[in-house]
Amino acid sequence: MESGNDGLYFNFARRRQVPARFDLTGGKYLQGRDAEIDWLLESWSFVLDSFATNSDALIGGVDWITKRWLLEKFAEAESLPWDDPWLLSLDLEYHNIDPSRGLFFQVKAGKRITDWNQSVRIRNASYRPPANSRAAGRSQAVAWFRDSELPYVINWDSISSGPQDILVMSDPFNTYTSEVTAFLRR
Repeated sequence: MESGNDGLYFNFARRRQVPARFDLTGGKYLQGRDAEIDWLLESWSFVLDSFATNSDALIGGVDWITKRWLLEKFAEAESLPWDDPWLLSLDLEYHNIDPSRGLFFQVKAGKRITDWNQSVRIRNASYRPPANSRAAGRSQAVAWFRDSELPYVINWDSISSGPQDILVMSDPFNTYTSEVTAFLRR
């Protein structure tokens, strides 16, 4: 851990230079390629804007800002210098992967980043299913049946069009897109 707010670890100005250039370039060349890239660019811009205006809004969302905040608050409360062994120990304990001991797991995300993440997730979830689950197959069926006059039922783990025509999707981690395509061709 570097000492104080003047160290490289906490130098906001230097940490923003390269990401800001990437934001401009990424937005220019990558915007609109697909939904995931658009989400990443939007997230990147949110983080960069928050760096410039209120980095505390990123507590619980950006690891090094969260860690810095935690260590600063502790050092302030205990009147500790940055090179105190107690702080160095907390620095290591922050990354302990045991959820009952690691300090990372004890920090809740700040309201601003939580609200923003929720708005993006809700908006995205309304239109795009997870690409690595059976929701992808269900979404495909919904889009097809929406424009069809056929009766249908779409359940959590199955799709049917009439009592005899049923596609069972029992594995939640299978996308079933090829099976749904074949089912819809019948």
